[in-house]
Amino acid sequence: MTSKPSPTPELDSSAAARMDAEDSLAPFAARFQVTDSSLIYLDGNSLGRAPLSTAERLQRLVSYEWGERLIRSWDEGWLEAGQRAGDSIGAAAIGAAPGQTLVADSTTVCLYKLAHAALDARPGRDEIVTDVHNFPTDRYVVEGIAEQRGATIRWIEADPIQGPQPHEVAAALGERTALVTLSHVGYYSAAIAEMAEINRLAHAAGALTLWDLSHSAGAVPVQLDEIAADLAVGCTYKYLNGGPGAPAYLYVAREHQETLRQPIWGWLGQRDPFAMGPRNEAADGIASFISGTPPILGIHSVEE
Repeated sequence: MTSKPSPTPELDSSAAARMDAEDSLAPFAARFQVTDSSLIYLDGNSLGRAPLSTAERLQRLVSYEWGERLIRSWDEGWLEAGQRAGDSIGAAAIGAAPGQTLVADSTTVCLYKLAHAALDARPGRDEIVTDVHNFPTDRYVVEGIAEQRGATIRWIEADPIQGPQPHEVAAALGERTALVTLSHVGYYSAAIAEMAEINRLAHAAGALTLWDLSHSAGAVPVQLDEIAADLAVGCTYKYLNGGPGAPAYLYVAREHQETLRQPIWGWLGQRDPFAMGPRNEAADGIASFISGTPPILGIHSVEE
């Protein structure tokens, strides 16, 4: 005898309102600017809502830290802002111990810097592995670097819905592979890549990994240190609610910080930037990945 399925309870607006009220995440709504309660906003993957505290924080920054303290604010927290915000992201969103994450530049620039550094760190290897459905910026950056350096891209023709699978990555790896760069969460389908296994495969082949976390940090669990990730980048204006055009972040595992050298040498990535020395002497640790002046307004939005 075939049993009949249980009837689905009828849902109406009052039932939905009741479930909203019982939702353990409901109190977080009060932290954001919501001017139209009837608007159902499902585009946090493009731009996160504005936290109420951000306007207050920026008002203080403009009126006091900039308006009154002026240049003195550089010595009162501004210079360290990118590393401070990076450590906050590391702890709250990507599973990274302090001193490995930096807020700076855009995702595109961060990806460029780390991909270049990774290739330099693997001399004699000239192949980059990525997938044909990766986010456009990632693909374009890789194409540009390959053209500049005479490198070869090994394209993974993964299913656009399922995303690149470990066995497909393994098939693309070889003795000339320098870098594997993929997105943790696919922007098109939300497929979640098996980061830990792909890291293991890449390392066994002698390659480094570079992950784009733009669609995962703040939305799904990420534990970079735990899964032995090498490098990562991500934006802050989506699920991290940093605001339109907010600066990105980059992650460099501690074990690589003294051997990787990013290609955009700026004055604030120096060991002693205010010495204004004649030659580039890179700072120690994650600070060596700084290029230009930190975007203070954007970084403080990210911190909120």
